[in-house]
Amino acid sequence: MATEPALRGAIVRACKRLDAKGHVAGAEGNVSARTRGGALVTPAGRCKADVRASELVPVDGAGRGTRRDRVPSSEVAMHAAIYAARPDVGAVVHAHPVAATAFAAAKKPLPRGALAELAAIVGPVPMVPYHRPGTAALGRAVAGALRGANVAFLADRKSTRLNSSHVKRSRMPSSA
Repeated sequence: MATEPALRGAIVRACKRLDAKGHVAGAEGNVSARTRGGALVTPAGRCKADVRASELVPVDGAGRGTRRDRVPSSEVAMHAAIYAARPDVGAVVHAHPVAATAFAAAKKPLPRGALAELAAIVGPVPMVPYHRPGTAALGRAVAGALRGANVAFLADRKSTRLNSSHVKRSRMPSSA
């Protein structure tokens, strides 16, 4: 497992990349990386382009912040549920790429065989039924969908992507 400073740097780079590619706007989206005792999570209400390593919020395995001076993303329950369900996952990215958001908002799955590269690199992309943001129910539903996938669309919402190592420059298409 990478050191905490390395994880912090990787999360900040991921946030800046998401912003630069237009996959998040303003304070939307969130990123986390697994640590020995839980995870580091982006703070609530913070523009991803401006996130600093010192602002990342340590949370325990249940997603509870371990510092009173910082508030984690409102989607921390989803991150915690994914880590609990998938011990192989080292990082979680919840972003809003335009194409993925269009499919999720329309509650339409990706057409089978539409892009061979997508199927080969990303694999299946389940559609998670709508649950209120930030709830344990959403976390359970997303974690369940991601037991057999590394990317999921959240109906009426966005997409969530996993990385089996820690946050890093991924070979997944930027539209995933």
